[in-house]
Amino acid sequence: MEILLYTGLVLFAIFFSIQLMYMFLSVKLSKHDQKIRKDIPQQKMTILVPAYNEAMVLKSCLDGFRNLDYENYQLIIINDGSKDDSIDLLKQLLHLKECELPAMNKLVYESVKATYCSAMYPHINVIDKVNGGKADALNAGADHSAGDIIITLDADSVLEKSALIHINEAMQDPLVIATGGMVHVGQMYKKGKPKFKGLGLVKYQLSDYMMSFYVKRLVQSKYGLMSVVSGAFGAFRSYAMFEVGGYKKTIGEDMEITLNFQRLIHQKYKNCTMLFVPKAQCYTEVPADFKNLSKQRVRWQKGFLDSLKIYNKQKIHNLGWKLVMFMILDALLPGSVGIITTFLLVISVFTGNLVGLTLVLLIMTAVLQISLRLTSYRIAVRYGHRYSVIDYAKIFIFSIFEYPTYRMLDTYYFLYGTIAYFLQKNHAWNKVDRTGLVSIYPEDAISKIPMLVEVSTAIALESVQEPESLKKLDL
Repeated sequence: MEILLYTGLVLFAIFFSIQLMYMFLSVKLSKHDQKIRKDIPQQKMTILVPAYNEAMVLKSCLDGFRNLDYENYQLIIINDGSKDDSIDLLKQLLHLKECELPAMNKLVYESVKATYCSAMYPHINVIDKVNGGKADALNAGADHSAGDIIITLDADSVLEKSALIHINEAMQDPLVIATGGMVHVGQMYKKGKPKFKGLGLVKYQLSDYMMSFYVKRLVQSKYGLMSVVSGAFGAFRSYAMFEVGGYKKTIGEDMEITLNFQRLIHQKYKNCTMLFVPKAQCYTEVPADFKNLSKQRVRWQKGFLDSLKIYNKQKIHNLGWKLVMFMILDALLPGSVGIITTFLLVISVFTGNLVGLTLVLLIMTAVLQISLRLTSYRIAVRYGHRYSVIDYAKIFIFSIFEYPTYRMLDTYYFLYGTIAYFLQKNHAWNKVDRTGLVSIYPEDAISKIPMLVEVSTAIALESVQEPESLKKLDL
């Protein structure tokens, strides 16, 4: 028992030290930077949007693209064998016509049924292919891309209009071979402004996103320790994407491709780096119920373990000891400490022992986690993401409330995801349900842009309310 206790205390001390490092370094490294550099020559970018049964969110996604303050880009939407009305919706919204979209044949993916060009928007293409999963769809898109920079974006993500300008600025440096943008919780954006209003479960995720990006990703980027460029919004040099062989079919394709880029840096391009660009922002729809949140968080934990398994042999040789050690400590310690404190709490309740120690550890952890989250909101202001004074008061109160409530879910998902990964034979993707309600632009900002809103809404609703209509589709 004593050995277990002392081991737990050592792990807690390491965890606490790392979190303090995150907090102080993130404040030191962040800076007031809201400049929009339109004077820089625009590099050609190709945006890849994999779509599987995404009819409910395609309208908001396209609204974001048509509002982009960037000209030199190509958009490829990859319909990955959807069973809903996604392809019909795209045909009507974009006035698609079949055209030749040359493939470079550098990557492996399922067969392509047809490629389309938009009669309304010449820079938009659609690939209709046999279902192969998200990684497979991204490979198909990359293989048909024309840009020097490949942007990957989830179909439920909406880009802020200056997002690509900021990516373009960061990647003027040829030594930067990949970047990740800031991903915000779209449900917290009302009428063009951040608003701390909504379900408690969504607010809990907001705290996670803010801390994960503005605090952790900021520090990791500075010291070459990024292990994930978010699949919701990432940018990669096309030559490097082809050199690593594109995406592998895994549960956590965004982490796997990031580690593959880290391997490339460690073994070949030793002067290159990956950056987090906090000014480049997008908004995504997060799960609004426990069922879909559980699907997502368990998949994330499985994806982390699956990526480690891929690099299990000669991890240090492939990635370097610094990154490997940091990944293990940073990813496994929070969940482990959560289990330890919960275990000590149970012992204290039933035996009356270790009550003082348990309370001290719980209070220290609570103060630290609340401080980290509040720090992330402070840093966000430096990059132009600001809430009202009333909202900041609500955020402070909720940060205290969530620790003994929603925050317990972190330990559960860590433990359940780990056990499920090793015990389950088949790891399904478990796609999260979407509502399509996220829209960051005021209505008057998009009303001037031609769009078949009525058609998109009708088709999307029909695909949900009348599933028998799916039988009519020739997929």
